[in-house]
Amino acid sequence: MSQPWKSELLLRLTRGSCVAQVLAPWSRRVVHEAHAEGSIGVALPQALKALQEDGAAALPRQARLLVPDELAYLSLRPASADWPTAQREAQTHFVQTLGRQDLVVQVVSLPGRSGWLAAAIEPADLQAWQQALAQAGVRLAHVELALLDDLQAIAGHVGDDAVIAVLRDEGMTLLRVAGGTLEELIWDRCDTRAQRLVEQRLLAFQGGIHSSSPEPLWLVCRSAAQCELWQRLARGHQWTLLSREAVVPQVAAASDAASPA
Repeated sequence: MSQPWKSELLLRLTRGSCVAQVLAPWSRRVVHEAHAEGSIGVALPQALKALQEDGAAALPRQARLLVPDELAYLSLRPASADWPTAQREAQTHFVQTLGRQDLVVQVVSLPGRSGWLAAAIEPADLQAWQQALAQAGVRLAHVELALLDDLQAIAGHVGDDAVIAVLRDEGMTLLRVAGGTLEELIWDRCDTRAQRLVEQRLLAFQGGIHSSSPEPLWLVCRSAAQCELWQRLARGHQWTLLSREAVVPQVAAASDAASPA
């Protein structure tokens, strides 16, 4: 259970880095932050150590950890199901598709209660995170999905019919929203630095190759700097860029589409 009257430790993981943030009580303002590079087994302890060496205050006793898409198997479950049914169906789904019964499965409500997002996490990963935190005197209280955090952050900007592409370190998560309901989710493993490759995959998923009026596409970047790298292509295709650093859309307006780069 969340305790908003206490400070909180928030951990944002990727395959190659960890950002550790101490959040203030109530406001959840970031008061201390540390960043470490390397594999999770290296970066997580280093980020915690950096916060401890900051010396401003002791680490919060509980942590919330955001799991990146690369470290979870994801699936959509229909909104018609209640939570126990969605949880049971998700467990069955992962057993049937992955042939695994040992995965840690969780089901969470999507923004707008438009359905359920199911995730399966490797038990060895979970144990490693718990152990790293325990060595710093912190208990892992909540394991959450980075994708859900992203969807909640952009929910007020994206319309009822849209394609969303969330760029990650090792690929991108593609989502299709129809009538306000998230209907399709695909993990596409690729090198997101290869813009032409990503462009073709986005156009194929969007329907922009065969349609003169494809669904609007939102490209969610990690930072404003990453948005800048995609600005030219976004203008050409009239995509909307969105940076998680500041959830303010940068619209590639139609009037700009023909402007020279």
